[in-house]
Amino acid sequence: MFLLSDVITYIRRIIKSPSNSSITDSLLIDYINRFYINDVDARIQLFDLKKKYSFMTTPGVDQYNTPLYDLQIESPNQYPQNVNFYPVYQGFLEPCYINGVQINFQTQKRKFFGAWPNVTQNLQAVGIGSGVSNYTLQIPILPQSTPANPPFNAILRGHVDISGIIATGNNVDPPITPVSPSVVPVFNTSIPVTSVNAAVYITTLDAAGRNMIVSDSGQFFSDNNNMGLLMNPGKAPLGNTGASNGYFNTFTITNVTLGATTLITAANTLSPGQRVTIQGVVGTTELNGNIYTVISATAADFIINVDSLSFTLYVSDGTASTLQNYVNYLTGEINVTFPQNVPVGNNINVQCYFFQSGLPRSMLYYNNVITLRSVPAKQYLVELDAYMTPAAFLSSSDALPFGYMSEYIARGAARKILSDTNDVEQFQFYEPLFHEQEQLVWKRSQRQWTATRTESLYSQGLGYGSTGFNNLGGGTL
Repeated sequence: MFLLSDVITYIRRIIKSPSNSSITDSLLIDYINRFYINDVDARIQLFDLKKKYSFMTTPGVDQYNTPLYDLQIESPNQYPQNVNFYPVYQGFLEPCYINGVQINFQTQKRKFFGAWPNVTQNLQAVGIGSGVSNYTLQIPILPQSTPANPPFNAILRGHVDISGIIATGNNVDPPITPVSPSVVPVFNTSIPVTSVNAAVYITTLDAAGRNMIVSDSGQFFSDNNNMGLLMNPGKAPLGNTGASNGYFNTFTITNVTLGATTLITAANTLSPGQRVTIQGVVGTTELNGNIYTVISATAADFIINVDSLSFTLYVSDGTASTLQNYVNYLTGEINVTFPQNVPVGNNINVQCYFFQSGLPRSMLYYNNVITLRSVPAKQYLVELDAYMTPAAFLSSSDALPFGYMSEYIARGAARKILSDTNDVEQFQFYEPLFHEQEQLVWKRSQRQWTATRTESLYSQGLGYGSTGFNNLGGGTL
């Protein structure tokens, strides 16, 4: 049994519309959501349709979208097209706990970022132009190899908000692109510019002295979610474009010269520091399936960091593949292709936000995005109360205890429909019945209030004492 089906049936009886031909279930569900979220008195909402929301943080990730419903969640056969890609939660409430410790909870950006400002690190001359467009750079404030767990130093990552996730047409957060020898990574251009919050900027000047700016995109490689795709920022609504030359390149090997370091003959556009995957070599099969770092490169060949003196002689074939136009948020490695060649001697700069990661002590909930500070150093359990989206909640078995609200919600949604369609006679006829149901539901909420002590100057709630939050996360009683 799902209450959503009952509520829709009640609405159709009231508005005398028995089928989808005159008004669809999708539109009825929209009326249900808008009635409950916008019109229901806060006194009634206070205790109902709330659930505990919990999730585990990811090391180095500071922003988390509130989840969307998907076909695999709740009831796949009960109006799936209507709850699919709809936010599960409409808002969050204090108290908020991380690993059982109460932390500060904010809904105002001014207060949150006043305590935790995003100070931009403007790193000059991370690279120098050499007359080409592709460069492999290293952010000097991060280590040059994969750091030990947890990542104690972190640069903030580009982020795509919940509207951008919906726009992709896939309920995958964050957006990823597949990577394999047979699948070329593709930048998703359907994400609105306004849904992308870039956090890393690589800048330089072209030959005419104009800015060339490349930033991270909030999109990631499927085989490494610590590597973000770079993009060319554009104007709204859909102006962001993929980085020049794409994200995956494959070069044909024509010879392998064995030695203390190995010389690979292949026309290429590689840069020192890039990593390549060797596959399909006949003869020197010891190279196949392995990843190597490019030590040096020319347009005709490149040298990799492997001693191959004992390997089998090269016979034929083989490819060298590499990812490009990415930022590795853990190691600080960047490979970037600018839209034009960078003149010799021009500085290549990086701007980013740098944080010391650790146990988060504060949370911001704004625009359906949860932001944590400090940046989590490892997996932490986050717990807080949340208001659920009405239609999605009613389509689940969790809604059974709230069956007493079915008629009230149905009459409220039908009331909005009758108002919109100017059916004054029916509206006036059903209005007393709507208010009757509202009073009944309200009285139940009031009964729950009777067990709640009213706070006053002489009786303060937890966390509201004069000392504010202490090291244990609470205030005085």
